[in-house]
Amino acid sequence: MRRLYKSFKNWLYLPDGASNEIFNLLLFGILALSSIVAVVSFTRTLGIFLALIK
Repeated sequence: MRRLYKSFKNWLYLPDGASNEIFNLLLFGILALSSIVAVVSFTRTLGIFLALIK
C-alpha cells in the first residue's frame, strides 16, 4: 500500500512535507473509494445488460 501511495504522489506531482501529507492521504482515500464505487457500478450495469441480452 505504501508503494502504491508513493507512486500516486509521484504520478500527480504532489508536494512532500508534513503539512501536505494529510491533504495527500485524503485525496488518495477519496480517489481510491471513488474508483471502487466506479468498478462496482460498472459491474452491476454490465450484469444488467447481460441479463437483458440473455
